[in-house]
Amino acid sequence: MNINDKRNSLVRHPSKRYRRRAISEIRNIAIHHSATTSGSAEAFARYHVNSLDWPGIAYHYVVNKDGSIDLCHDPEVVSYHVGNSNGRALGICMVGDFRTQTLERAQRNATLKLVRKLLNDFNLSVEDVWGHIEFPGYAWKPCPSISMEQFRASLREGRAIPTSSPIVIPSQPTNRTILSQGDRGDDVRAIQQRLNNLGFEPGPIDGIFGPLTVDAVQRFQRSARIVVDGVVGPETRRALDNFNASGEQIEHGAPSDEPDAREEQFSGETRRMLRLMQPMMRGQDVAEVQEKVGALIDGIYGPGTENRVMEFQRRNNLAVDGIVGPITWRALDRLAGNQPTYERLLSVQSPMLRGEDVKHVQRALNVQVDGIYGPNTERAVRDFQRRSGIRIDGIVGQQTWNRLF
Repeated sequence: MNINDKRNSLVRHPSKRYRRRAISEIRNIAIHHSATTSGSAEAFARYHVNSLDWPGIAYHYVVNKDGSIDLCHDPEVVSYHVGNSNGRALGICMVGDFRTQTLERAQRNATLKLVRKLLNDFNLSVEDVWGHIEFPGYAWKPCPSISMEQFRASLREGRAIPTSSPIVIPSQPTNRTILSQGDRGDDVRAIQQRLNNLGFEPGPIDGIFGPLTVDAVQRFQRSARIVVDGVVGPETRRALDNFNASGEQIEHGAPSDEPDAREEQFSGETRRMLRLMQPMMRGQDVAEVQEKVGALIDGIYGPGTENRVMEFQRRNNLAVDGIVGPITWRALDRLAGNQPTYERLLSVQSPMLRGEDVKHVQRALNVQVDGIYGPNTERAVRDFQRRSGIRIDGIVGQQTWNRLF
């Protein structure tokens, strides 16, 4: 492997430093993509330090398109790339946006070779290699935008690496000690609630063991280091009862969905994410989307609505996934006839400014919508101004308003 040691050459924060850990604390390898069509360790480091005010680059390794690999941190460094799981994971970032680009052979092979080496170095199994989207709290995040199941299969094919025990799904007993996809009832609802309380987000707490619940169970099982089969049997029940969510202070997730406000958009969004699922989602918000995308207005998010949403996303150069998340919501809000009008200059004052115009700004920036122009809103405005290349003052005047809307 061609590994370039850049640990001492990348830009660092003048005063901040990442904390360190024991090697024994490393339990996962996290796979990211940069979500940018090009890039380098140097560019990522400059962005993370100069724009995000972080101690240094987010990743331990960067794999370039030509297959060369940049070493950016010692493994003991706890850098920011998977939020509350930073303390347990090594971060590998592949340069590229694999939502629209193809992961080419040289880069893929280099990443596989690197991961195989790290698995051996840190005595980890293939099941310990997770995509960013598979870590708790990141089910919404399209990173690394490759099939992690195929990636793990390639790891197994390339070299004999210890893996978890074979998946064994016991026969279904009559007393419901085992729950699996398709089951329904209060016991399923209780499992969903426990998963939700632990931060694994199983979707609606509806007592139906559907695909989202299977996904949440699998992510929990990986985190608990037990057999990953998506089935709630005695071992998984014991793990759920005894599992303690990390008490580690939440740090940061890497901005691997382009240098924009997507983290804030998803964490601060007040409207629910709409998607095709069973049972189908219903409500006034569904009807609102149907009206804007030209679907039959019945308040039910079915295949017809999903198709219209995908057409809208395609026309507006969005990720075409049929899911109405914060980015699609924002694009829908920009449709003609939905634009708020500029009324006054907004800034942090005492007493703080309040009103519907403040709410419009907060929704556009996807921060908490309370109608109060406080420090958090000002900070989001400054970040937006910085990204937009306009004067950075935290004040919403006519220019900033026009850029927002």
